[in-house]
Amino acid sequence: MGNNMKFSDLAKMTDREIQVLLRQVDQKDLVVSLKETTKAVRDKVLGNMSQRVRGFISEEVEFLGPMPSAEIKEVQGRIVKLVESLGEQGLVALPGSGTPSKKAPKKRPSKALREKEKRLAQLAGKSLDQCSLEEINELFTRLAEKARRQGILALEENCGDMDAFAKSALLLAVDGTEPALICDLLQTWMRSLLHEHEVKYRKVIEGMMAIQAGDNPRIVEHKLSVIY
Repeated sequence: MGNNMKFSDLAKMTDREIQVLLRQVDQKDLVVSLKETTKAVRDKVLGNMSQRVRGFISEEVEFLGPMPSAEIKEVQGRIVKLVESLGEQGLVALPGSGTPSKKAPKKRPSKALREKEKRLAQLAGKSLDQCSLEEINELFTRLAEKARRQGILALEENCGDMDAFAKSALLLAVDGTEPALICDLLQTWMRSLLHEHEVKYRKVIEGMMAIQAGDNPRIVEHKLSVIY
């Protein structure tokens, strides 16, 4: 990559290259850089974020208020250097000048691919309680195949009817959350859900034992209320 690259050249990068960049760039720098740039760059960058992150970044840009152009240019320069560094590592390829290459016409998905999408939608629409262990295996295998084929942002469209726990896991990944944080958040939630299920089962057991013993309903209510 040459030294003549400009911040506006980001609009010429492929979606996958932009996504690589977004995983590396400082979020504060990104917000500042988008304060003063072309619509093409802004659309390209924001278009490669999840809906939640896109809304957050757009709000931050607006909240930033007026800034000296020199300061914005300095931040944009840092991002350009980051892109050049990624280019040296072979992770992105961006010419410093020239016009963006035309997008290849979109091909109609094959029948096999449509069947895969249909099956993925069926699996994603089931709650984890309704899924067998094999179906959970299949769900995440098919999600992995789609992410490899279309990029991880494409998985956002499968979140709609998904089980709350699985949906949160997927959205955190799509948002670009650090893996360690995703794991910590989900494990905390998992422990809470397991405890809740355990409490429910204990209430059933205690309730049935109280009925079997012929306890007064008010006593039964009190016994169950102290289990939490």
